[in-house]
Amino acid sequence: MSIPNVELIAAELAQSLPKLRFFADKTANIESVEVLSLSPALRDHAVAPDVDIALVRVHVDASGKAPTYLLPIAWSEELPEGLDQSLLVRAEGLLGYDALADSAAITALGQALVDGGSLGDMTLKSVPKSSLDRPENGRPMGVEQSNTSVIFDDAVMCKFFRRLHPGTNADVELLAALSQAECDSVPQLFGWLELELDGETYTTAMLQEFVPNSVDGWELALGAVRDAIREIDVDLDQLGTDFALEARALGEAVAAVHHSLAAALPVKNRLSGAELVAPLRTRLEFVAGIVPEIAEVRDRAENVFARAEASVPESGAVVQRIHGDLHLGQVLRTPRSWRLIDFEGEPSRPWEERRLPDHPLRDVAGMIRSFDYAAHYPMLTGREDTAATAPRVDEWASRNIDAFLAGYADAGNSALLEAFILDKAIYECLYEAQNRPDWLALPLGAVRSLLG
Repeated sequence: MSIPNVELIAAELAQSLPKLRFFADKTANIESVEVLSLSPALRDHAVAPDVDIALVRVHVDASGKAPTYLLPIAWSEELPEGLDQSLLVRAEGLLGYDALADSAAITALGQALVDGGSLGDMTLKSVPKSSLDRPENGRPMGVEQSNTSVIFDDAVMCKFFRRLHPGTNADVELLAALSQAECDSVPQLFGWLELELDGETYTTAMLQEFVPNSVDGWELALGAVRDAIREIDVDLDQLGTDFALEARALGEAVAAVHHSLAAALPVKNRLSGAELVAPLRTRLEFVAGIVPEIAEVRDRAENVFARAEASVPESGAVVQRIHGDLHLGQVLRTPRSWRLIDFEGEPSRPWEERRLPDHPLRDVAGMIRSFDYAAHYPMLTGREDTAATAPRVDEWASRNIDAFLAGYADAGNSALLEAFILDKAIYECLYEAQNRPDWLALPLGAVRSLLG
């Protein structure tokens, strides 16, 4: 099959990319799309379409901003049923669509990868002592994300990174270290794909253990909150869905990951109190300029940060690699245990900053705020908003935060933890003010509570 030339492909992508979930620059104007590479991954397969791996640079506005995206494109004269939303290119009598939405293409790509150790120009790098079986069946995971995951034989998940950055991917780096340390609180990493272009290395995908019959922590917590509200006359510890044991086990899992990361990727330097608190102060000043309610409490928040700075000894605080974006949506409850996933770091931070060592209490603070959000979510959505609900969900949040901290067992510096929790709540105020103003009361209430 003769595919369209790259100029036609680029012109079509300039029109189709803004419609796709993983495209992160929807509000910007695309000036042009540059096809950096287009390498064949499948040709003349018995049951699967031809597939090319495209690496494209998207030039947006006049700012010079040009993010890079990975696009596995399947080619056909007719679009497979149900894939209308996956169309990327229409040119010269052919349709190019997202290959990661087509089970036949996914299966064939998985088999080609295991057989040959590559897909197009992407090369497979394996974790020592791990092995991959040739898959018999592949399918889309079916969850809309900024990246795209596919499943092989309900045993391996392959996550394709859509927006690419040169250099080491933090998710791959940390999972590789944890897998080699035999940490069982994360999915096992089997390998990853790399692509070399113009002297730069890009991590394009990663293959890790898939655990069926698992549920993410956010959904599990929401179920427990709803039961706590509906059985409001029953003590929380008497409910069949009491979450405290789960919260404690989750704290133990987070501690296990932190301990394994500290040992596997040791960090020699320490950070002073001023260095730890500086980003918190920067965020406070920025948010205070946008959210009036934060401006009103700026001085009191600064007092919390000052206490945190003073609590760090002159020798500095021990820092290490951490998850960086930990909340209930980033953990899975499997039939046996909790697993932490998605180690790419906080999306709002620049890519190069996400790999910097930080204090583990930042992860702890993120999970504490997530418990508060889960507790109040039914009220925010208007489904369970009654006079008796507020004290009940406050009790649920407090009980499970205490259980989580008991499981973590090493929260240590309470002044620093308080500062990290406050910082997270201030960030949430900015997010809600800009995206969901009706929800601003939740993080703002947390800010006011932390400030007494």
